[in-house]
Amino acid sequence: MEQVGEVEVIIPGEEERNAPHCAHGPAVLFQVMCRGEKRGKRFYACSACRDRKDCKFFQWEDEKVSEERLRAREEQNRLKRPSFTHSEYCMRFREFVSLPLDQRRFCLDCQLLLLPAEWSAHASHQALSDDITVARLRRPSLLLRALENKKSNAQYLFADRSCHFLLDVLSGLGYQKVLCIGTPR
Repeated sequence: MEQVGEVEVIIPGEEERNAPHCAHGPAVLFQVMCRGEKRGKRFYACSACRDRKDCKFFQWEDEKVSEERLRAREEQNRLKRPSFTHSEYCMRFREFVSLPLDQRRFCLDCQLLLLPAEWSAHASHQALSDDITVARLRRPSLLLRALENKKSNAQYLFADRSCHFLLDVLSGLGYQKVLCIGTPR
């Protein structure tokens, strides 16, 4: 850890590379500061969910975790993994974009690009089937369901109303161009 002005910078070391994982991926190292203490107590928590109701993962940095608990955690993580691996998702994407436009469907309930053989399994789900072009797929934040609960989700997209509010404020102030706003949308 290095002091830069008044901000503590944690430079990734071996302990950060070996962070424990929850079902959502590698956990983030946090630090609790109490008055009068020079260094607070550090702990790992879920990187995707702020609310412990959504992901109960918690581990003190210096906690020794038993083999039995590690196995139980890995089993829990395995049960919550996505249906496909990263490479399988890539293969599905390539197959999907090779389909004619009229055979492209996106399941809104499952947040999944559907191949024709999967249509019947998703027949009762809400799906998009119009104009799923490569250009539209290049902007996935407009296709995927946005996580909008800032109290629960650590990583979320602005809701449409928030985007419109920002656009209205910026244009009302006379700005015509924006270099960068730190959000996917």
